[in-house]
Amino acid sequence: MLKTKHSLFTLEELHNNQQQGTWPVADSTLLSTKYKDRFEVAKKLFEIVDQDFFEKYNEERNIKEWNDPLIPNKSYSHIYTGNAFSYDNDYMSGPISWSDADDGVKSPEVVQRRKVYFYNWTEEELELYESIPPELTYFVEMHKDFKPVLDYYLYENYSDQAGLWENLVLYKLMVISYNIPSATEKNRIEHRKHCSERFGDEHCDETLGGLHLGENYSEFWAKNTKTNEKDIITDLAENKMLWMHGEHAEQSGFIPTFHGTIHNPQEDLDVRYSIIMDLQVRYK
Repeated sequence: MLKTKHSLFTLEELHNNQQQGTWPVADSTLLSTKYKDRFEVAKKLFEIVDQDFFEKYNEERNIKEWNDPLIPNKSYSHIYTGNAFSYDNDYMSGPISWSDADDGVKSPEVVQRRKVYFYNWTEEELELYESIPPELTYFVEMHKDFKPVLDYYLYENYSDQAGLWENLVLYKLMVISYNIPSATEKNRIEHRKHCSERFGDEHCDETLGGLHLGENYSEFWAKNTKTNEKDIITDLAENKMLWMHGEHAEQSGFIPTFHGTIHNPQEDLDVRYSIIMDLQVRYK
């Protein structure tokens, strides 16, 4: 394992991880020092991000609503795409209204997932503004600090398919919250469970890979490449980072990392935050 600001795995080590059913979870000095307050800053970010905020810091904007074609009033998203950063607000009907028929009306009882996306060009686009909220600046800086990790794995893992890509490589930092806005103190745990289940289906990402930069409490699981069991990776709540292989990594001989979330029953937990940086390429 290479030692820098982060601990990085070699190509051989990553293949061995998959053969042995172990996980490339690594230390990162930056996560335990400079970014040790990342979830507190994520909370502050989601306190200020709304449509007005999005429009203020994006010159070009596309706003639309997406509805699940089968259950359009139970599963839907408000999608804000901008030239600097983007923002998704995803909703599912809550644990009680989920079992009701979709009668054409959105229930006020919901669980919610929100995502803010930072890109290669976010810092440059935000330079147009005289003053930037510190919450934006924080994650722009985080994007810059962890991009070298994605560059390392891009060429360490997947250089055999480099001739298939267009020039642009996308480095997308996602700050994610899982929230329960309709819950009361009596049903908060039930709502958290429903939120984790609705937004935590098993999947692999349509990427080359991704760097999981932690969660404020453990709910992340990944399918073991040897046993096919769901391993809960508790290290992600302890200043560790995980390299995940996306769907397109299969072309380089890797098993994609299938993953999801599972409810953590600890009673005193509240909003869950997760930070992930995706590595994406466009194929010719």
